[in-house]
Amino acid sequence: MDQIRTEGLQGDFIECGVWRGGGCIFMAGYLLANGMADRKVFVADSFQGLPRSTHANDLDVDLSKEKAPELAVSLDTVRGNFTIYGLDRPNVVFLKGWFKDTLLSVPTDRIALLRMDGDLYESTMDTLLALYDRVVSGGGVIVDDYNAVPACRQAVADFFRMRGLPQPEMQEIDWAGVWFRKP
Repeated sequence: MDQIRTEGLQGDFIECGVWRGGGCIFMAGYLLANGMADRKVFVADSFQGLPRSTHANDLDVDLSKEKAPELAVSLDTVRGNFTIYGLDRPNVVFLKGWFKDTLLSVPTDRIALLRMDGDLYESTMDTLLALYDRVVSGGGVIVDDYNAVPACRQAVADFFRMRGLPQPEMQEIDWAGVWFRKP
């Protein structure tokens, strides 16, 4: 976010897969604290847990509400978490639904920061297909599950291979996540 601010990159921020909202709450707080509250923060989640994926790479992983209820955090709970910090503001836009149904219609054409936390191959691919082209040159892309979920890593590799693009150099965040800047 500091690089986006200091380099004057234009665009909104979006988190796809928000759990309790911590990442996008941080985004909204950062924008407010740095006088950038004219940018939108999109909070994209089903707010009912992860879908049952039909993709072959995901068939051995069931993170649905029945198997992983702790991942199903309601919209009211996430919105309440924004409210606790005084960040449920007009520039915060909640997008409820499965990625395959909601992300293509996100009302922005420029994204400065894309944070992906969809866990599954299918969710990761849906996010990249819908939003990667809107990430501005130099914009940041965070892939939360890259090193933790092999299917997520495969989706990223397959996306760049399908596009005939070299995969960007990944920067480690922690044991699970990576980030890169869009060329």
